[in-house]
Amino acid sequence: MTPTLIPAAALLAIAIVGVLALRHVSDVLRIAFDVVCFSAISGYLLEEGVAPIFPPLTEPIDTRALCLRAVVGAWWLLGARIVVSGLRYALHRDRHSREARLFSDLSAAAIYVATAAVVLNSVFALPIVGVMATSGVVAIVLALALQNTLADVFAGIAVGIEAPFRVGDRILIGDKTEGLVIQVNWRSIRIQTDGDDVATLPNSLVAKAEIINRSYPLRKTASSVDISCPEDAAPERVIETMLDATLLCPEILRSPAPIALLVRLGPIRNHYRISFTVESAAQLAAVKDLLLRGARRQLHYAGLFEANDRKGAGADAGRAPLGAHRLLGDMILFESLDREQLDSLAGQLQAKRMEPGEILFAQGGEDAALYVIASGVVEISRQMETVFELIGCIGAGEYVGEVNLLTGGPHAATAKARTHCQIYRLPREAIEPMLSQNAALAASLDRSVRRGLAILHREVAVRAAPNIGPRGQLLTRIRGMFRIER
Repeated sequence: MTPTLIPAAALLAIAIVGVLALRHVSDVLRIAFDVVCFSAISGYLLEEGVAPIFPPLTEPIDTRALCLRAVVGAWWLLGARIVVSGLRYALHRDRHSREARLFSDLSAAAIYVATAAVVLNSVFALPIVGVMATSGVVAIVLALALQNTLADVFAGIAVGIEAPFRVGDRILIGDKTEGLVIQVNWRSIRIQTDGDDVATLPNSLVAKAEIINRSYPLRKTASSVDISCPEDAAPERVIETMLDATLLCPEILRSPAPIALLVRLGPIRNHYRISFTVESAAQLAAVKDLLLRGARRQLHYAGLFEANDRKGAGADAGRAPLGAHRLLGDMILFESLDREQLDSLAGQLQAKRMEPGEILFAQGGEDAALYVIASGVVEISRQMETVFELIGCIGAGEYVGEVNLLTGGPHAATAKARTHCQIYRLPREAIEPMLSQNAALAASLDRSVRRGLAILHREVAVRAAPNIGPRGQLLTRIRGMFRIER
């Protein structure tokens, strides 16, 4: 029975045009087209009784037979495309299990090479022994020329089999590159670092390096930061102060509790380490930054960070918290005051020591005073109808209540001591004479308050103050409270 050539030619033309035209459409459409064409050609071959493998040639073939063999070759290639698409779908079904294209690319290459060999040898009856012999020589030459690339490929296979990380994991390669794995392919891996750069590391380097997966087996990640303090600072006080600093970082988990240790003694400075745990490795960079800044502030205002200039007066002689004048001078609120005015305010500060859990001021209270924290940590919270909200904590060098001081408004939150604290209270009566004598000071304080509210580390204290309203409204309230003429 002679097969009908017109349907064979039509099927071949449709397959070629469809494969070329659908290169840029979605995978689903391409796979659907391949399946339809493969089924149509299979039906044609079955109806005509043609097997997809031909016997060796014993005589020259005509155009009809050549066209039929081309249809069978298309059947083999379409089948290979469908198998490769199915394999790729199976490997990529779970993004995190196999984002790498290594296995899918190598498997696809093996399938296409095997299919091409079958088509050449069993469909078109071409001798491939010589081609294979020649390809062996070519393969040796290419292997010598591409030995580094091949090393990356086989190293990628080893890393893929061991699977020490997946896409989306945070890893540390050696002691240099750390970040999120965003792609793993046949030659390299790509890591997005904390600086939003993309580092590309060859698989051969990855296979030899020490790999730390911070996302496995749990997303929770433990880390640490090191801090040095003068050798004459009492280690017990330094450790207690550093643990206070961890309370200023809300992302640090309380269970397991953070730990502070003395790790190394030195002739000039001792070295300490704070170990902590966060919920996700993606938080590490921000938490370390916040913890280091918070620890530095706590130690600085406790007098434990800088070298002690007092000699011969005992180990802790110069390790008292910084004075009230220094605290006021560091506050942006009073940046417009001269030294004499700062001395006057410092002389009117009321020192107060607080035990953990003691209330500093209550939500709704009308205590027109500014509170400056000399040491320790204060917790800010508020009650919103039936919901209790923990806003956060503020530490040494911070202040709260500036809006209440200047306007006499009620507190918008409750503040209580989280640790042992030393706090200075500045009553409204202390600043009232300055405002009465210097009308320009009110405008300076208005600007200082707004600048202070905009600073990042003031966020917790800001939420403890009432709304100051649009620009100019606070200044009006200050002038009205202190009866300042324009």
